Amino acid sequence: MTTFNNMLQDCFKNFSNIDKPSYSQHELNFFADFIELMSLFANTDGVSYGDIYDRFFGTKEYSENEITKSEQVDNDEIFTRKIIRIIIERIRLYDEDYPFIYDNSEIILLKNNLTFKQKLYLGLLISSKLNIFKEFSSIITTEFESISFFAFQNFLPTNSIVKEFGKNSEYSGSAIDKIKKLAIDLGLDIDKDELEAISPRNNQERGLDIIGWIPFKDNCKNKLIYLAQCACGKDKESKFHDTRRFENYLLFYKAKPQHLMFIPYSLINVSKGKFYQSDLIEKDFLILERKRILSLINEEPKLRALKINKIVDGCIAYQEDIV
Repeated sequence: MTTFNNMLQDCFKNFSNIDKPSYSQHELNFFADFIELMSLFANTDGVSYGDIYDRFFGTKEYSENEITKSEQVDNDEIFTRKIIRIIIERIRLYDEDYPFIYDNSEIILLKNNLTFKQKLYLGLLISSKLNIFKEFSSIITTEFESISFFAFQNFLPTNSIVKEFGKNSEYSGSAIDKIKKLAIDLGLDIDKDELEAISPRNNQERGLDIIGWIPFKDNCKNKLIYLAQCACGKDKESKFHDTRRFENYLLFYKAKPQHLMFIPYSLINVSKGKFYQSDLIEKDFLILERKRILSLINEEPKLRALKINKIVDGCIAYQEDIV
């Protein structure tokens, strides 16, 4: 029987088997996440510049030509410094919610006595690394929807209605049944031809994870409606079309729905005031990434009860146990 601790140990093995993640050179924010995991799993001495450089380039074979070798070493050092610069930017961006410190000795270290928000940061960090925490992928993706749901509730006005339509949905039956029930709640008509094109055997949510709308005290179909997708995987750009599908099923009246995507990645490029990998994000989408989700979350018992917290605590205990 596979136990939680066995699953966690498999995750640690997954991480230890990666010397340098296979991100492209411009995906510096993803490398910064990897360094944070290094710090989470490191001993109480934290992670130094030398640790990072050795992890990424310790087994690299440089050119025998001294001039070429020197240039290659310089480029690798510049690359490593760029990643550390992102860590420093995150300290300012996340402020008290950031679970790591970077001291004068250039050591990245996990803080002691983490707050709820700091642990949630680690939960989102873990959620963005399904390739490492694949043993918990089902739990992580399901609970990331729950985290996004609470953030979405706090994002919209207090008179708004927010419902989950994905794995944690109150809507049941086939995809067709779910969409019909949703249309009734929204007070919208449906396009019968488009709906009939869905297989009656399809029980999935058709790409919509959370829906929110701001009601008026009248029966007019014209209202603000928000369609949200939650994406933990690195191939999130393939999901941008999922919620747009609902513009075929539902007859929105005089106002197009607003599309959103919740992702656990840290995407805000502080120096440019834009997102990292901005070219992969479609227009007319509102992105709620790690920083925005954290800023919208309040501590409450339902979030405390999520299993992702147990995974985070297991990682912290692992960090504390290493000598």
